[in-house]
Amino acid sequence: MSVLDVVESETEAGIAPVATEAEQGYRKRKLGVLFWLSVAWLGFLVFGAVLADLLPLKDPTETFRGVARTGPSADHWFGADNIGHDVFSRAIYGARRSLFVATVATLFGLVIGGTLGLIAGYYRRALDGTIAAVFNVFLAVPGLIFLLSIITFLAPPGESSPTTQTIWTTLTLSILTVPIIGRITRVQTMVWADRDFVMASRTLGARNMRIMLKEILPNVVPILISYAFIVGSGLIIIEAVLAFFGVGDVTGVSWGLMIQNGRSELERSPHMVLFPALFIFLTVLALNFIGDQVLARFAIREGGI
Repeated sequence: MSVLDVVESETEAGIAPVATEAEQGYRKRKLGVLFWLSVAWLGFLVFGAVLADLLPLKDPTETFRGVARTGPSADHWFGADNIGHDVFSRAIYGARRSLFVATVATLFGLVIGGTLGLIAGYYRRALDGTIAAVFNVFLAVPGLIFLLSIITFLAPPGESSPTTQTIWTTLTLSILTVPIIGRITRVQTMVWADRDFVMASRTLGARNMRIMLKEILPNVVPILISYAFIVGSGLIIIEAVLAFFGVGDVTGVSWGLMIQNGRSELERSPHMVLFPALFIFLTVLALNFIGDQVLARFAIREGGI
C-alpha cells in the first residue's frame, strides 16, 4: 500500500493527518484588528487621492476669507492655514503626491532591483560580485545628500516645471530603492536556489530561466511584497523631507509643504502642522504594520515546508 492510499484510508475513516507545529501556528494566526485598520486607512487615502476631484471637498488652492489660522470647525474640519486654505482638503490632495512617488519608486525597485538580485543570487560567481559591488556603491552614498544633489542639479527649484521636478524626484527615489530591494532578492534567491526541489529541476535538465521564474521567483515574491510596504513607508518620509526643504514641486500640495508652511505658526496654530504630520505618521505606521504581518505569516508558512 502506498503512502497516498494510507492517507486516503485514514481520511475516509475520519482520522485527519496531524499537522506540524508550524502549520498549526499558521492556521491559528490571525491578521488582527490593527491589520485591518491599517488596510482601511490606506484604502481611505487611496480612495481620497484618486477621487478627490469628484468628492465634495473644498478647493485646496482656494483662499477663504476670515478663517486664516482658525482651528477645526464645522466648515473646516481641520481648520485653515495662515492664508485661509482648508487644511482637510489639502491633506487629502496631498496624499496624491506622496502615494504616487512612493508607489512608482517601489515598483521600479521591485522590477529592476528584483531582476538584478534574482540574477546575482542564482548565477553567483563573477556576475554576483559585479552586481553586489554596484549595490554596495549606491548604498554607501548618503541617501539624502544624493537626492538633494541630483534633484537640485537636474530640476532646480524655480527653473523647472512642477511636472519635471516631480518626475526627477520620483526617478531619483526609484534609483535608491534598486540596491535595497536587489540585496533582499539576492539573499532570498541564494537561500531558495539550494533547496532540494531546485536541485531536482536542474538534474532533470530544466533551463535556468525556467528554474528562476517557476521555482525560485514564486517563493521570493511574498517576502518582497512584505518589504515593499516597508520601503514604501520610508519613501513617504523621504518625500515629505524633500518637500519640507523645498526640493521638488513647491507650488503643489503635499504633506511636507504643509508642515514647512506651518512651522512658523506652530505656537499660534498648531493644527497646521499637526494634521499633515498625523497623516504621515498613520500612513507610515500602517505600511510598516502590514509589511510586518505579511512577513510574519510568510515566515510561519516557510517554517512548515
